[in-house]
Amino acid sequence: MLIDEIVDFCDNEYSSYECTECRNNHLCNHDCKKCLDDLHYHNNIIRTDYSCEHLLDYYVCRYSYKYCSEIIYALSNVDLSQYPYFNILSLGCGGAPDLMAFDYLKLNQRVKYIGLDINESWKKIHNCIEKMNKAESVEFYRGLNVLDFFDNETIEQCNVIVIEYLISFFYSTIGKEGLIEWFDKLAQQVVSYKPSNSPMLIIINDADSIYIGRNDFPLLRDSIESQGLTIKHEYRRHFKENGLFPYSERYHSNANKFNLPDRIKTLYKPAIRCESAQLIFEVE
Repeated sequence: MLIDEIVDFCDNEYSSYECTECRNNHLCNHDCKKCLDDLHYHNNIIRTDYSCEHLLDYYVCRYSYKYCSEIIYALSNVDLSQYPYFNILSLGCGGAPDLMAFDYLKLNQRVKYIGLDINESWKKIHNCIEKMNKAESVEFYRGLNVLDFFDNETIEQCNVIVIEYLISFFYSTIGKEGLIEWFDKLAQQVVSYKPSNSPMLIIINDADSIYIGRNDFPLLRDSIESQGLTIKHEYRRHFKENGLFPYSERYHSNANKFNLPDRIKTLYKPAIRCESAQLIFEVE
């Protein structure tokens, strides 16, 4: 599977490279787990971004199985046989766990994938994914800020949009009003250009935590309907026993879909259980 191939690649890269680039190594002691925790808990004492290849190797090994599993769960809500193909647009794609989810499902339809990310440091891993992927085509575009990319750009004929752990990353910067503005641009510049021969699937998968955008996910509905489009199906899901995403239904299981290798569990302390909140739309 693609996910195993990419994790193996990143594990080999991480294990064969000694970190010498971190300017704050006196704080992290070259421990990438400390850097990631600093970023994910929004402390930003050690780091303010992911611009380190060594860190991203660790990130892929630690999070890919969890993030990919969450997308697999999201896809289980939808009758995928209604989609003649999958033209996927992934916003803030990172290490492409959404592409890995489609690969895992071994669907009969052809898959094309476009991933946008601001971080140039993903280049090595993206090149590996492009080389190893089994989809019809995979393209990555780095150095793009998705917050302003759709001010002037349109993307036509995609029928899947994935927004995974992106809103929580920029919500503290733009707030509710900024998110509404971004949703409006996304609806105008991408959703309104959906193909006529397919429904469009939109998945928001992100942290089930207050103050970082979760309760505002549903505002995307207003942006889409303002374009004269119809939300055919809406699913709100969560995994945690105390999940608080309004009007959402808890999955019966939060188990990871993969048996993680012992080496990965030992070295990278990966997130085992699924914990996200999800908003899933199907647009006519």
